[in-house]
Amino acid sequence: MKLSPIIAVLRTFCPRFENRVGSVSQYEYLPDCGKLSLPAAYVVLGEDVIGEQQSQTDYWQSLTESFYVVVILNNARNQKGQYSSVDTLNEVRSEIWLALLG
Repeated sequence: MKLSPIIAVLRTFCPRFENRVGSVSQYEYLPDCGKLSLPAAYVVLGEDVIGEQQSQTDYWQSLTESFYVVVILNNARNQKGQYSSVDTLNEVRSEIWLALLG
């Protein structure tokens, strides 16, 4: 699965991240990949699920590819002592769904 089209869609249609969308595979050293300013999103490969062979003469089987979008938000307390990311998590999830499926 190519992750670059997914990253491009999130960069284009999720203005909250301000182009801070990447993938761990784009970085040489894993601990440095978390140094994007917040909020940020990382697209990583998920598992591939391969179904049973359905034909004795051809290649006919199901393949399900998956990916994950890891979102990192600022979880500092605001002036009221509440965590701001608690309220924005649902909004971010909706933006990602709209960008990918809309």
